[in-house]
Amino acid sequence: MGWISKWFGKKSAAGSPAAPKFVKKERKGGSTYEVYRGKDAESARQFLMTKRVDEPQYYIVVETGEGNWGLDVQGLYLERLLPFQTNLSLADCQGGVCGMPDMFGLQMAARGVNDNFIVKVECGKCQCQWSDGVRYQKTTVVRCPQCKTHNKVETDNFKVMFA
Repeated sequence: MGWISKWFGKKSAAGSPAAPKFVKKERKGGSTYEVYRGKDAESARQFLMTKRVDEPQYYIVVETGEGNWGLDVQGLYLERLLPFQTNLSLADCQGGVCGMPDMFGLQMAARGVNDNFIVKVECGKCQCQWSDGVRYQKTTVVRCPQCKTHNKVETDNFKVMFA
């Protein structure tokens, strides 16, 4: 695997996934939501990483059957974990964290505001790397976008201290 694949994750064997389709742009309260519908989490993440958000309370959201992924001024986020991600009996192998998490997302998960934070993980079967949502100081099941294997990822080594 080349260094570009190592840092940004491998694309699917069929090539780049189809880009999500625009659904609507709406304002709710003081927030603006640009909403898209995508095929899967991987295509949503790839699409969002081509976007940039500079305004507070502006959200680009891609709705998929594998969760709603979004981008705001703080970066990439997963709205909430899917039920399978807390079912440890589904795990086929041990995956691992292979990067540093976004500090804002980590703090929000540590405070219990969000049920996950985003970090780069690596598949224990095929070594594919991608960004995914994981629980704070708990084991989470994540599905590899390349080989579809369910990986158990532990995050008990991350500890947030609030002053």
